[in-house]
Amino acid sequence: MGDILSVYKVYPEDIEDIDKIKVSLEKGFGDPFKVAKLEIEPIAFGLKVIKLGVVFPDKIDGLLDKLESAIKSIDGVRDIEIEVSTLL
Repeated sequence: MGDILSVYKVYPEDIEDIDKIKVSLEKGFGDPFKVAKLEIEPIAFGLKVIKLGVVFPDKIDGLLDKLESAIKSIDGVRDIEIEVSTLL
């Protein structure tokens, strides 16, 4: 038993929303989630995504779905893409 690190690309509905989304993500998601990485990354033609890494325990079922729902519920988030999820 250990922790899981999940890294997501968070796509904004509008590039103007990216800073507002980042501030919301910085607040975190409460226990047992810990934001491990948060940075804005250019992808192409002036478009940017937020790369978000979150660590949480693997022993509690349903946390991945809860995390993804929490990210998607943030105002201004168009979509998320999981880049990697690995056991630490």
